[in-house]
Amino acid sequence: MTNSWVSVTIQRRTKMQRPRKLMATIATSALLAVGIAGCSAPAEPREGEAEALPQIWYINVLTAYELYNTSQQLFEDYADELGYEARTAGSATVDIPEQITLINQAIASGADAIIFCNLDPASYEKTILDAQAQGIVMITSGGCVDEISDYSVGTDNLAFGEVAAQTIAEQVGEDAKVVIFATDETVPNQNIIRQGFSDYAAANYPDLEILSVESTNADPAEAAAKIAAAVVAYPEATAFWHIEGAGLSAIPKSLEQAGKSPGDIFVLGVDSTPETISAIEEGWVSSTLAQCFFYATPFIAQLAMKALAGTGPAQQSFPVSVVPVGAADLPFAECPSDAFPAID
Repeated sequence: MTNSWVSVTIQRRTKMQRPRKLMATIATSALLAVGIAGCSAPAEPREGEAEALPQIWYINVLTAYELYNTSQQLFEDYADELGYEARTAGSATVDIPEQITLINQAIASGADAIIFCNLDPASYEKTILDAQAQGIVMITSGGCVDEISDYSVGTDNLAFGEVAAQTIAEQVGEDAKVVIFATDETVPNQNIIRQGFSDYAAANYPDLEILSVESTNADPAEAAAKIAAAVVAYPEATAFWHIEGAGLSAIPKSLEQAGKSPGDIFVLGVDSTPETISAIEEGWVSSTLAQCFFYATPFIAQLAMKALAGTGPAQQSFPVSVVPVGAADLPFAECPSDAFPAID
């Protein structure tokens, strides 16, 4: 089953002009019941007054990263069509305490549902449980999948690692020597990705070797220094794999300054930012794994609306695929419709 919101090309949709009908069958009392516990219910709307829309928040985990802003824009663009009030907040850097603070502010504002990225299940657990106790629908998205939120929509991290191992082995060789660049070694979803990579490689490519895991803190400047150092420290490396996208932007200049030419080192990236696609065109990045969850925000908002209406699916986890993209796949304009989940 495909979703009607998957566009032929990935582009921002204009706001729909047709009347909102999704909430017409939901009793006003049911909408009010998902507000913060202890608050008295407002009076029933008078005749002719507009019915209050449910308030859904999108907490942007990294506003400095273009694809998260694309995801946020889709969330805002679909508010009229799906019938919710879109509220947003975000962090300029990956900052767990700040993200939790923003979630708590959304709770205090009267949120009915919150879309966020559970960067660390242990740190977020109390906040999630507190919100759920107040009737707020909590949906984690991105690479931040969990089992505690009402719904978890994002990359299948083990599968991500397996696809990365397969891509490197097929394009570099089963004895590839790999340097991995990650945010740091404490990010749970990236650790799962690396575990998927290691397990798949051990089972299928026993001669493939991980030389080092370098931390970039999702900072292009720090990544540039780590890339340059890795070229010197690991001259035997045949592949660089970037699990996070922000540091990937440093690849072209860093490798060029290190005396490398496009294609000297196989570089596997992540996501389909314009910078990454440009680097593929120029040969500095060999291939990237496009994460399709960035474009699944309308599906996530639909989940929230169904949950608020009492018709949410029993299924908690909705994996979203990654799509390998190389020079032969350009121009890349879309994730295929079967990369996205659907609500039966």
